[in-house]
Amino acid sequence: MKKYYFLIYLLLISSGVFAQLPNKNTYLIANMNIHPSYSGLWGYVDSEGREYAVLGCSNGTSIVNVTDSSNIYEVGFIPGPVSGWREVKVYSHYAYVVSEGTNSRLQIIDLQYLPDSIYLAGTWSYSGYTYTHAISQSGPYLYLSGGNASPNGGLQIVDVSDPVNPVRRGFNSGRYVHDCRILSDTVWTCNILNQRVSIINSGNKDNPREIRNFSTLQGFPHNCAITDDRKYLFVTHENEDPGVLEIYNIEDLENITYIELAANRYYFFNSQCRDLRQLRNCRALYFRCQNIRYFGSGKSC
Repeated sequence: MKKYYFLIYLLLISSGVFAQLPNKNTYLIANMNIHPSYSGLWGYVDSEGREYAVLGCSNGTSIVNVTDSSNIYEVGFIPGPVSGWREVKVYSHYAYVVSEGTNSRLQIIDLQYLPDSIYLAGTWSYSGYTYTHAISQSGPYLYLSGGNASPNGGLQIVDVSDPVNPVRRGFNSGRYVHDCRILSDTVWTCNILNQRVSIINSGNKDNPREIRNFSTLQGFPHNCAITDDRKYLFVTHENEDPGVLEIYNIEDLENITYIELAANRYYFFNSQCRDLRQLRNCRALYFRCQNIRYFGSGKSC
């Protein structure tokens, strides 16, 4: 999946947001800019080991073959309602796409015929559901948040054990959920409207319930990620200037603690990242090197 991480850099760099930061242990291998604008990005590896980027664009979803870094090309494109935000996750050989576009619902894209073609297997919805802000996935379950997938923009679970015939399962609407991360049956949700992170037990997929929540230091928790050893939670914020990455020890759910960085709050960014204005997203994170994407200055590590 190395090419997938490179592609995050090379595709989004076309917007120019990365020009403000030096390249640290990264280099540009290609530049592709064939759609109006871009947002969410995911990856897919087919049965032959070929690698693809699944790219959310303002006008639909682009599948890009990145197997050969000297010959990166778009395999296919599935149009969708226009939206500044389009996110995607992959289960089996299907890509599940959501956006805030009017009547965007849940698009299901079949990837099994790559590298030759892709096709829209279906668009799924139910009464009252028309758009979504964010999507997460763990096993045969999708977790939709924001939008109107569940009351109050909360968390909605969708069972995709039958990938082209999703089944709506339970929801938790206690708070608006902007984005979430899943560890087994534990869902970590960012409640941007309440300055909180909530922890939801989804062991019962028909009745996910909150087991606890805690306040964040900054005001607008937007997104979170968890280290592979499951010891630390990283939280970024929207509309904070300057934005600071918050790091919590989550080994004991009854005693979640914020980690004060003794040297300074920018230790994990080293001295290269002095401008953290509008820091917004943390995706693939490691304890000593976080891939951070933020408006105004791009991505850094």
